[in-house]
Amino acid sequence: LENLPFFLVAGFLYVLTQPSLIAAQCLLYGYVVSRLLHFGAYVTGQIHEVRATFWTIGSLILIYLTVRALLAALGA
Repeated sequence: LENLPFFLVAGFLYVLTQPSLIAAQCLLYGYVVSRLLHFGAYVTGQIHEVRATFWTIGSLILIYLTVRALLAALGA
């Protein structure tokens, strides 16, 4: 939940950079799926490494979205 506002802002700014549709879909859906998998791993009591893997995937996607949006803003 703590990353949801950041994801919404980063995703919105990323979409404003007019990426290809397939790239946007893969990244945005990938983030949502990684968070759902993290939630599922947490609820079912999986080991830390499993939860951390899903968390890291989502975090890397979020970082990528943010960096691309920032680079597009600086390049404009």
